[in-house]
Amino acid sequence: MKDSSFDDKTHWSEEKEAIKTNKPLKIILFLLKSLPSALVHTICYPIAFFYLIFASHARKFARAYQKQLREFTNGKVPHRISAFKQILSFALCLIEKMEGWLGKVSFDRISMQDDDIKDLVEHLKKGESAILMASHSGNMELMRSMQDYVTKLCGRKVPVVIIMDMQMSENFTQTLKEINPEYSTNVIDASTFGPESMILIQEQVEKGALIVAAGDRTSIHNRDKVITKSFLGREAKFPYGVFLIPALVKLPVYFMFGMREKLSIFNPKYNIYIEKSKVDFAYCSRSERGAFIEKCCGEFVEKLEKFCVLYPYQWYNFFNFWS
Repeated sequence: MKDSSFDDKTHWSEEKEAIKTNKPLKIILFLLKSLPSALVHTICYPIAFFYLIFASHARKFARAYQKQLREFTNGKVPHRISAFKQILSFALCLIEKMEGWLGKVSFDRISMQDDDIKDLVEHLKKGESAILMASHSGNMELMRSMQDYVTKLCGRKVPVVIIMDMQMSENFTQTLKEINPEYSTNVIDASTFGPESMILIQEQVEKGALIVAAGDRTSIHNRDKVITKSFLGREAKFPYGVFLIPALVKLPVYFMFGMREKLSIFNPKYNIYIEKSKVDFAYCSRSERGAFIEKCCGEFVEKLEKFCVLYPYQWYNFFNFWS
């Protein structure tokens, strides 16, 4: 039977939020400041039940994604279709992000891999900048929790700048500002991205910053400026602009995935993966730009597929990704 979820053409930015205010987030913030994290994590269950019942789109698209993943893996992953598990994982991720900004995610809970992290550190040691291409699979803001560690390894404080849509996550952004008033100064708003934004990025590049961007959501304003790739066996659209940025500023791209080891609310541990793109934008001429961007996006999609298979319930795009 054909899944009607794939017929939904609603853009991700048009999905309505189940919660219209940041008051619940402020309550969670208060609890995180007042109580042990493990105790606060237990409220993930009622939060997940709330979303499961009242956010029908999240329930529908979680199941659609998992069905597509099962088809892609010939029925191997996930072992069981469970919208609740995916929504529970998302609820825990929201709390983990706030913990990261509060400095409550200790580095002994994070495991680095024997991958390209050493290459990235050596690059940053030289005072040079880089692009971290992340996604809404896992927790891209785990790098915030690692900032002291990166500073120690690099011998300097490395600025971390995130390109994200502040309008679509307005409630969450407002809560993070209360945790850290400097939050908005470290974020470039993707919803108003333009020539001035590129000037800001160039200024950060000169400071040797890490520029973090998500490569899995198309632009709100330039919806036709996309790259089409096969993702989990079905054609999907990826943002052209995000992959254009490293071509313009001639920076190396590192794909970053911050994944929770398992769905546990008690002292969860995380794996951070850093894999360098084979595309070298430093030698990208204007005539070659399109081909370089296509190749880089293709690499990103391959990594995204790999981590969806490894961590099937940590996918937080609750919309028809294949619209």
